[in-house]
Amino acid sequence: MTIFLYKLLLGFIVGSLIATFSYTTNLLTKSGAFAVIFIAGVVCGFGPWFTWLLLILFFGSSGCVHLAKKVMKIAKIDSIAEKGHTRDAWQVLANSLPAIISLVLFYYTENQLFMIGYVSAIAGATADTLGSEIGILSTQVPRSIITLKPIEPGLSGGVSILGSVASIFGSLLISFAFWLFFGWNHFSQLPTSVMIILPCICGIVNSIVDSLLGATLQAKYRCVICEQLTEQKKHHLQPSKLVNGISWFSNDWVNFFSGSLTVLLSWVIIFYMY
Repeated sequence: MTIFLYKLLLGFIVGSLIATFSYTTNLLTKSGAFAVIFIAGVVCGFGPWFTWLLLILFFGSSGCVHLAKKVMKIAKIDSIAEKGHTRDAWQVLANSLPAIISLVLFYYTENQLFMIGYVSAIAGATADTLGSEIGILSTQVPRSIITLKPIEPGLSGGVSILGSVASIFGSLLISFAFWLFFGWNHFSQLPTSVMIILPCICGIVNSIVDSLLGATLQAKYRCVICEQLTEQKKHHLQPSKLVNGISWFSNDWVNFFSGSLTVLLSWVIIFYMY
């Protein structure tokens, strides 16, 4: 119990440092900063020491891409997306909760199935985030994952070659880091193919499911002033008209459900493989 409390304290300290830096660089809102502190404490307390390094790799990679775009003065389209890049608590929790739940289950059961679920969820969140952040820089117009027709850049449900490549890289980054640094330690009984390929595939599936949900169930509105299709409930200070999806099904719910399905997929695959 004493070691557990020390790990919790360490997590809160490290989380506070990360949250402070992210808040001062406009990567997080105040609520997002507190959410990061909470998640860092839980991950450090319940997981092996490397698990929160994977979480840092997720937040760090997306943060670096954003800061690089800021330095290069590449603006993101904010008039369409539901929220800007600055993450609030709901965004942080939606991306992290499925992974956290799987990690806590691993702590109490020591079943490797749940650790693979954790890694798969982080790989999926990284794939989706990098796909969105980098994909919007594509010179080609994104296409709907459902109809393959061109859609507005920044609108959920759109895919591009650049974004797809970024998603694959993000998923592989987390999976390879998991195997490279920690495969010899806690999970030597798992073959390399499982430690790298399974989380990577699940992460890519997460990105695809995210786009599918974004194209079908996520709420989309049309501005009554400029008639632009947007994810924002208000545009030009006027209430927008719902034209597609479910009114309460925001991008945060898309991230949460896609992450949850990714964790469940990894559990099922490991269960039937071993």
